[in-house]
Amino acid sequence: MFIPDGNRRWAKKKNKNPWEGHKSGAESFKELMDYITKQSLAKHISFWAMSKDNFIKRPKKEIVFLIKIINEAFKTFTQDKIINERGVNIKFYGSWHKIFDKKTVMNLRKVENDTKNNNNFFLHILLAYDGKEELMEAINDIKVNRKINENDIKNRLWTKDIPDVDLIIRTGVENDPHLSGNVLLWQTSYSQLYFSEKFWPDFNINELKKSILDYKNRERRKGK
Repeated sequence: MFIPDGNRRWAKKKNKNPWEGHKSGAESFKELMDYITKQSLAKHISFWAMSKDNFIKRPKKEIVFLIKIINEAFKTFTQDKIINERGVNIKFYGSWHKIFDKKTVMNLRKVENDTKNNNNFFLHILLAYDGKEELMEAINDIKVNRKINENDIKNRLWTKDIPDVDLIIRTGVENDPHLSGNVLLWQTSYSQLYFSEKFWPDFNINELKKSILDYKNRERRKGK
């Protein structure tokens, strides 16, 4: 799973507008997806493209450009061999269908529909996503007078199709290694963490190789 932080700081460092950082970040994402699917590094790839706080709290002008980039990226992405020839299934999770404009919602629904029969790789995109909101909605949906079990909650999650996450890669970490709040709370209890100081637009294939090598050299005990 990728937590792609640093687009705005990358842009600021280069005296660019924030949305230019997001655009460059989208290009990095496509490059990495090409490599991951070509090498069959992972069957499930999760990508936190936007938190709900990002959508609510960022300047309106930046959000307008970010939505434009999302529309353009996935419109061209589904026409690319990365998706069609390699059989990538794309699904979006979060509150995007409630708060994005109608055109964007229709475009993203089309991406999901066009790729629903692909099953070689599964790309999970978190958009306007908040993990606590997801858990609360799942719990509130359980209207039973009995002791609930894990499956009662898991099967009601927006992200119930996403398996447990093996590795979380967070970029743009500058002397403060930490997770972003509320990301896939259910699936990340035993995840390994990898923090990179590289801003997301600079996180390239070589950096990905470093993170994977680091992960492979670790011992995973999962509480044992």
